[in-house]
This record gives sequence, C-alpha cells and structure tokens, in this order.
Amino acid sequence: MARAATVNVRTSFRIAANHPALAGHFPGAPVVPGVLLLAESLQQLEAQVGYALACRRLERAKFLRPVAPGETVSVRLDLDDTGKASLDLYVGDLLVAQAALLLSLPVLEPARA
Repeated sequence: MARAATVNVRTSFRIAANHPALAGHFPGAPVVPGVLLLAESLQQLEAQVGYALACRRLERAKFLRPVAPGETVSVRLDLDDTGKASLDLYVGDLLVAQAALLLSLPVLEPARA
C-alpha cells in the first residue's frame, strides 16, 4: 500500500477536567499543558491516517493562548512523505497553537502492478 505524497488530516478532541495531567496545573484556573495538546493531537490523528505518528523531533512549537479543560480543540495536520509535519490547533476559529515536527513513518511496501 503506497502512502500519499502529502497527507492533510483534520480531527478534534476534548481534554476532560479530571484528566490526570491537569492535577496542579493550575489550581483554580486549570490549563491543558502544551505537551498534552501535542500528544493528544498525534494520537487522534493516528486513527485518521491508519499508522503510528511517532515524533522524532519537535522543530518548533508556539502556544498562542491557554486551552481550558472541556474546550473542543480542532487539529489540522499537513504531513509530507519525508515525515515533516505541521500542526495547527484551534478552539473555535481561534488559532491556539502551532507546531512543526519530524515524524517517524512506517516503511510501506511499494504497490505491485
């Protein structure tokens, strides 16, 4: 099965208020940690593309606004066949985070004629 040269995938998720990563982050005004936003984004996107998206390197990440537990985060992934990926995360129409990553992609058998 051949992989497309460029993959564009969309998904969304919510982090529940009782998620263990939120304990102490921050009492009285909980904020979803950036690393959890990125990890959950990749996990949700894996289900869409059908293979593991292991992060080899985080090139850059920018968190533009805090995300509260329970907010719906929409994710856009653009991924090329070398593993270079860009993520854009939104709450509603508001861009809340961006990241550039290098992902490990599975080796797929070439298509047979």
